[in-house]
Amino acid sequence: MPTKKFKICITMAGAVSAGAYTAGVIDYLLESLHLWEKTKERNKTLGKNHPEYDDSIPMHDVELEVLSGASAGGITGTLTVLSLLDKDHRFVNKDNPKGENNVFYKSWVKMADTDTETSLMKLLNVDDLKAGEYPESLLNTAPIDTIADNALKTNDHVAFPKYVSKSLDLVLTTTNLRGLNFNIDFKDSESVITNHGGFFRYKIANEEHNAGIPKDDDSLYFVLDLKDSAHVNYLKNATLSTSAFPIGLKSREITIAHEYVARYPKYLFDRSEGIRVDLKTDDEYKFNSVDGGLINNEPFGICMKVLIEKNKTIREDDNYAIIMVDPFPNQDHDLDPYDSKRDIISIAKGMFKALRNQVMFNQDGILEALSLSNRTKFLVEPKRKRETTNGWIRAKKDLASAPLSGFGGFLDESFREHDFHLGRKNCQSFLRYYFAVENKNIVKRFGSQVTAAAKNRFSYSDKDDLNKVPTYFPIIPDMRALHIINKEYDTKNYGEDANLAYPSYPKFNMEAFDKAYKKPIKKRIRAIVKSLTKSGFYSFAFRVLGQRKTYRIVRNAIKDGLEESELL
Repeated sequence: MPTKKFKICITMAGAVSAGAYTAGVIDYLLESLHLWEKTKERNKTLGKNHPEYDDSIPMHDVELEVLSGASAGGITGTLTVLSLLDKDHRFVNKDNPKGENNVFYKSWVKMADTDTETSLMKLLNVDDLKAGEYPESLLNTAPIDTIADNALKTNDHVAFPKYVSKSLDLVLTTTNLRGLNFNIDFKDSESVITNHGGFFRYKIANEEHNAGIPKDDDSLYFVLDLKDSAHVNYLKNATLSTSAFPIGLKSREITIAHEYVARYPKYLFDRSEGIRVDLKTDDEYKFNSVDGGLINNEPFGICMKVLIEKNKTIREDDNYAIIMVDPFPNQDHDLDPYDSKRDIISIAKGMFKALRNQVMFNQDGILEALSLSNRTKFLVEPKRKRETTNGWIRAKKDLASAPLSGFGGFLDESFREHDFHLGRKNCQSFLRYYFAVENKNIVKRFGSQVTAAAKNRFSYSDKDDLNKVPTYFPIIPDMRALHIINKEYDTKNYGEDANLAYPSYPKFNMEAFDKAYKKPIKKRIRAIVKSLTKSGFYSFAFRVLGQRKTYRIVRNAIKDGLEESELL
């Protein structure tokens, strides 16, 4: 029997509407864990000596230990916790193509769509703009609130699957516009530094963790009771704040107990002497929060920090892995040409780019990643192939939601539907051919050996040399596969899910877009101009002189983005 559990962390990067892709990846991963656990439980019930005991089922144990996310990834992180602990959750597959009882599909694919009004139409609604006040955001966030209200509800019957740690952590990054001041005590004076990066860290109440702030002063997390509506609202506000895309979506006001904030120095700086939080003696600390991805869009560093905190010997034991799901991994920075221009416009553009890149340079996270041992860090990224007369080739573009800096998915449900199913397809390949340990390290990393039958069924060789002796074994075996090397899949029991096809790439009609959205877009722009200028005269002048031109600019930007992504 296994002597230890293999620990898994999942980090989900920000992606705006391409969060639909991340949702698809996680949906398939959780379904695979569920199917594997069912087969293991059947084996345990039968016993090894039973004639129906399946010797090809790997019996090692894995455990989801930490989930971290930023922006859209933070939303999916929250949805992951809700899905894992909901006994009524259903996965999207051939038996549930419309995503019934699936918060990933409902939140990311359907969004706030109804039979009479799309999510985009609701984002353009002007009823959030108040006379005499500046607008809170370019888009109406009411549909975002509706999505959150539909997804985050109390759960009176929380159930932890065996592959989920009772100490599971959810970490959501945030950008604190107020900033948190730390007083540093020098010998003769004090200095103040201000930190605008932050995070929310939650556990879920169970027999091992009591709800609320832990009594241990060293602990910086909050234990949520999902039966308590107030606690669910805490989680909802944190989730909405990490996804509050600056200017586009409104910021969120966050309230945190003084007792909790006072623990920051010891946790962040490994000491409490000589440094303290500069707070008034109020019981609460409030701040405006915007998109967590603004400062930390790929929070794998904090994911690893929490994992090590909870498992002191995990590096020596080598029984862990971090998965990062990133719809837009940075791959082209080395292609940026040197710009020798020194005019004020060029310098301003370069300055903002430098500031953005610098805040994203998470030194702790980078050092943690570099220190990880072999086959402990994994990336799931979008990959779409299309069939040609010369066989399958990599498509020019992968995600339908990618145009407009990730806002493209708001244009049409078919974009989000495609990306969700591409996520499931990519995760299937990831589990079968990438997320693995070397066969020679199975005992060391899993804590037990796997059978010869299991190796024969699931082991694979290097993808560039299929004739090579199989050397890798999956960490999470996919029960839909019968023989990985020979590409044999269990279509009898799983049908089309046994070997998912690439989803059909959608197409968009600009004429239909004009018909549906031209008036709402003009109305929204006009209302924002009126709110900003607080003048009926300027609003009228804009309507006469600038409205048509502004709509053309918006339309052309959409058209160019869709054309580049081959979506027209």
